[in-house]
Amino acid sequence: MTRRTEKIASLLKETITEILMHELNNPLFKNIITITDIKLGADLKRAVVFFRVFAADPKEIERALNHSKGYIKKLLSEKITLKFMPDLEFKMDTTEEQEKRLHELFEKIRQDKKESEG
Repeated sequence: MTRRTEKIASLLKETITEILMHELNNPLFKNIITITDIKLGADLKRAVVFFRVFAADPKEIERALNHSKGYIKKLLSEKITLKFMPDLEFKMDTTEEQEKRLHELFEKIRQDKKESEG
């Protein structure tokens, strides 16, 4: 990622977080939603917004966020001046779950190795 892309991603992350916390009236968004990362396309016209949610159904939140993405984009364009405001796509961040699964697999391999040696 270029320095410019990193700056834009950081600004988008900060502003989307602010919008979710203060400007959307959907009761689903009153749950704790954390924007974990933003991946911008090379042309800066598409942004995938990764999030984690607590105390709610992540799939339901993902559907609601993607349903509201046009309005969120409009609010972003009122707060940030960019030549092109990227199209948004919200995706649940599964990195932590994947790390946990990998850790469990490695632990199982260690246990199997111990059992076969001992």
